[in-house]
Amino acid sequence: MSEKKYKRRPDVISADMDGEVVMMDIMSGKYYNLGTTGGAIWGLLETPKTIDELVDELTSKYDVDRETCAGQVGAFLESGVGKGLFSVET
Repeated sequence: MSEKKYKRRPDVISADMDGEVVMMDIMSGKYYNLGTTGGAIWGLLETPKTIDELVDELTSKYDVDRETCAGQVGAFLESGVGKGLFSVET
């Protein structure tokens, strides 16, 4: 179990557009559309959380098995870290 906590970067702003979260990194000027599921993860990261905490919340809301959810959440977060949307606390 990883103890890394992911959190939103403060220089990324977001808005809900018909149920999908769109964001802009004000430092780079890049826009992103997180879609519905990515938007759900963004919403959960209002406070820093581990992947396990995110998976617990997502599997209680969506019809997805834990292993699939963990793999997809981990990939999404790592991609987001690479793009500068999230940061990691250890």
